[in-house]
Amino acid sequence: MPSTLSSIRESALPRLVDHAAGTPLLWLWGACRRTRVPPAAPRHFGLMMFETIGDTLLAASLIASLRASVPDVRVTVFASRGNLGVLALLAGIDAVVDVPLTRPLHAFAAIRSIAVDVMFDIGQWPRWYALLCAASRSRYTIGFATPGQWRHYAYDRAVPHGRDVHELANFQRLLEPIPGASPLPPERALKPVGRPPAAIGACTPYVVMHPWASGFRFASREWPLARWSELIARTCALGMAVLVSGSPADRPRAAALVARCPGGLPVRSIAGDVSLAELAAVLQAAAAVVAVNTGVMHLAALLDAPLVALHGPTSRRRWGPVGSRSIALAPPPPAACEFLHLGFEYPGRPANCMERIEVDEVLAALRSLLR
Repeated sequence: MPSTLSSIRESALPRLVDHAAGTPLLWLWGACRRTRVPPAAPRHFGLMMFETIGDTLLAASLIASLRASVPDVRVTVFASRGNLGVLALLAGIDAVVDVPLTRPLHAFAAIRSIAVDVMFDIGQWPRWYALLCAASRSRYTIGFATPGQWRHYAYDRAVPHGRDVHELANFQRLLEPIPGASPLPPERALKPVGRPPAAIGACTPYVVMHPWASGFRFASREWPLARWSELIARTCALGMAVLVSGSPADRPRAAALVARCPGGLPVRSIAGDVSLAELAAVLQAAAAVVAVNTGVMHLAALLDAPLVALHGPTSRRRWGPVGSRSIALAPPPPAACEFLHLGFEYPGRPANCMERIEVDEVLAALRSLLR
C-alpha cells in the first residue's frame, strides 16, 4: 500500500533524516515539557493510525476495547490517506481526520484540529509520528518505547514494544495506562459483512488467492507466479473455482496470472473489481483463502476465513495471522528467513525465502482446511 511509511522504509536516506532530525527534536521536547498525569476519567480518545492496512486492522483491538470498557466513550481516528479505506470496515469510530503526512504544516494543523483526552500513537518507529503526537491537543499521550528508535521522549507514557511477541500483543499493551480497559480481539471492531456480489457468489465453492504484497521491497514477500499457477490448477482439480484478488494496481499482473493457467479452468481475476467492503464479503464466504503476508491476509484472518498464509522474510511470530482457522507457512530451518521485525531489517544478501515454500506444502495445508 503506497504510504508515507513505505517511502520512509524505501531507502536509507528517508530513515536517516527521520532519525537524525527527529531524535534530537524529541529529546529536546522531552527535556523541556512538564510532567503530566493521566486524566481522571478520560472519555475522548484519539488514535493515530498512519500504519499499513494490516497494522490498522490489528490495532482495531484498541477501538473495540475502549468501546467496551469506557462509559460514554468517543473515538477519533487520525489517519493517513493510504489507509482511510480500511476504516470504513470498522465500527465504533466517531470521527476521522485525514492527516496529510507529506505536507508537514498541514499535518500539524490536522493533528491539532480536534482536542482529545488521551492520544494513542500506534507507530512503532517513525520519529515523525511521535512529533505529531507531541504536538497534538491532547491531555495525555501514549506510545511505544521501541528499542533503538529513540522516540519515547514524545510521550507522557511510553509502553515497551517487544520483538518477542505478536504485534497484536504490543498494540494491546498501549491500553495498560487506561484504568479498567480490558483488551478485546480486533475482530470485535469489524462491522457486519454482507454478501458477496451476485456474480461472485455464483462461483461457489471458491478459493480466494491473493498473491500480491505491497510496500518496501514487496517482491521479496511474493511467491513465484509459476507456483501460483500450479496451485491454481491443482486447486481447481479439487472441484474449486479460484478467484485472484488484488487492488486496481494489481489488475495487469492478476490478468497475466490467469492467462498463464491451463485453459478451461474455473479461475478469474477480481483484482480492482470489488471494493474493500465487498472483498471482505468475498473472503468470508470463501471455502478458503491463500495469501502472502499483507493486509488482505490479516483481514481474512480476522474474518476467521480458512486461511493459508505464506511467510518468507516476515516473522510468523510477529506478524502471523490471528484467525482460529489459519495455517502460517514459512521455509523450514536452516533457511535464514523470518527476519523482518519492523519491516526494513533486510540483511545484505537475503535468502530468496518465498521460493523455498513448495506447492505440495501449500496444497496439503489447503486440503486440510477444505475437509
